[in-house]
Amino acid sequence: MKSSEQTLYIDSAQKFESLLRELSSHAVIGLDTEFISEGRYEPELCLVQLSTPDDIFIVDPIVLPELKPMWTLLASPDREIVTVAARQEIKFCAKGAGFAPACVLDLQVAAGLLGYGYPLSHTNLCLRILNARVNGGESFSDWRKRPLRPVQLEYAADDVRYLLPMREKLLARAQKLDRTDWVRGECDHLVKAVMREDERWKISGSTRLSRRQLAVLREVWRWRDRQACALNVPAARVLGDSMLIEVARRAPATVEDLFSIRGLDSRLLRKAEQEVVNAVAIARFIPEAELPSNERRDDPPQVSVLTKLLSVAVSNLAAETDVDTALLATTSDLQEIVRWFLDKENTPTPDVLEGWRGQIMQETLIGFLEGRRVVRVGNVRRPNPLVFEPFSDD
Repeated sequence: MKSSEQTLYIDSAQKFESLLRELSSHAVIGLDTEFISEGRYEPELCLVQLSTPDDIFIVDPIVLPELKPMWTLLASPDREIVTVAARQEIKFCAKGAGFAPACVLDLQVAAGLLGYGYPLSHTNLCLRILNARVNGGESFSDWRKRPLRPVQLEYAADDVRYLLPMREKLLARAQKLDRTDWVRGECDHLVKAVMREDERWKISGSTRLSRRQLAVLREVWRWRDRQACALNVPAARVLGDSMLIEVARRAPATVEDLFSIRGLDSRLLRKAEQEVVNAVAIARFIPEAELPSNERRDDPPQVSVLTKLLSVAVSNLAAETDVDTALLATTSDLQEIVRWFLDKENTPTPDVLEGWRGQIMQETLIGFLEGRRVVRVGNVRRPNPLVFEPFSDD
């Protein structure tokens, strides 16, 4: 950042109009937010911090509740948003603009693909990439209270102060390693994943349910989500996950059946018990062919064995390419690869074998599963001590 950098607090319509004019002249903008998530269905936005090469802007959404022009500008195709751990910022931007941001660079993701580690906090990213120390201490501030204290404003400004310099350094490294497409592709994937999130109803414990019970779970989960949104409370306050699983397991046909579940308090449902029973009834009449599936229930034993072997290979490949294992492939990704390999005719090629991940993993993993490659220990002192080489009868 330049020494002439200034921090501007945007708390009036006039200042907001000036902000929009200034932002419109920049193709790359740093973004962070401060919000309160406790005790509500969706996080409450309390501050928006923005940075350009010359200035830092702190926008007050409590004083200025109508921020759509700003979000629309940030989400436009000719604009790149630079942020860290971008999931919540993507959601705020998409809700404010009415569509997903066109271009997001998540520095946390980029660092994980370029050998810095993943997931690194904003503080650790600044330290490792720029050797810059950022003071913390305001993570648990009540950002709703006004006026904000000077230390809060300084903390908020620091959250975007180094975003653009870190971007410059990370993209230079990505270009040097020929990984720019990796970084861009993974950030695009993140935006799509955040906007999709259509499998959230598959909560912990759902793998033990039958397909019909899964359908009940999905319908009751949808009811809970609507109820939580209407009341603006966390979903668990309407009905906990363990109760959802039990309702799905028993599939109560009447209100009396519903309240026969031990631990289910009528006060939690706020006189909406008949709605729960109705949700169960919807699931009862879903045709068999349209029921949700839970592939893990019917996996043959070799899926578990081969997944464990592939996990070892992926850890070695991650060390070899200096990419964080958590970004390269999860256990679920590897299970998907094995399932596909065992039944290619009826299973689509897993997404994890496409793009930059496919470049790293496909030859080794598929060669391993086909018996064309074998593994041996190479140099035990290296981070990637294993060697995968072509199989030979010798």
